[in-house]
Amino acid sequence: MSAFQDTREQTQQKTLVHLLSEIDRNPSFTQRGLAAELGIALGLMNQYLKRCMTKGWVRASQLSPRRIRYFITPEGFKEKGLMVTDYLSRSMTFFRDARAQCEEAFAYAKAQNWVNIALVGPGDLADIGQLVAQGMDLSLQVVDKTAADFSHFDAVLITDIMDPQGTYVAIKGKVEAQHVLVLPLLHISMGTTPSI
Repeated sequence: MSAFQDTREQTQQKTLVHLLSEIDRNPSFTQRGLAAELGIALGLMNQYLKRCMTKGWVRASQLSPRRIRYFITPEGFKEKGLMVTDYLSRSMTFFRDARAQCEEAFAYAKAQNWVNIALVGPGDLADIGQLVAQGMDLSLQVVDKTAADFSHFDAVLITDIMDPQGTYVAIKGKVEAQHVLVLPLLHISMGTTPSI
């Protein structure tokens, strides 16, 4: 499973957990308010709520023509607990895999005397890379794939988990292939570029 799929599924689980938590905390919430809080479209919030109701995790009672009160069923509490456990487990697995692969990539870079490394793509993987590199005498800088010039870097490590293949394609012509470090967890198809 690709890093993007893990992230999308984790995002959906996180949204469902937040929705169930909000229903538990405030049964009279508004879909519009919760959608704004989560930064998602109102229609998507409605789909999540309908999914929860279809699965029997949430029930509703009409208070007035424009007001509905929601409550979590025992099945909903159980599912919420399972989702939280799964989310945390997958997050920890991702962290362990990312840490080990970053350590390996940085060890390879040091063996090549590459100390100035671009992390292409902000986010969790770049943060993990920066944590791993502490005390390794490496200079890391997070940059965007649209950067025009990578010539002042010894190597480039792709850390974009949302579009790793697109990032690889975007930088392929800007960096010598042997100076692109690719983590296996991103499942990038590289052609002739060696992976770490």
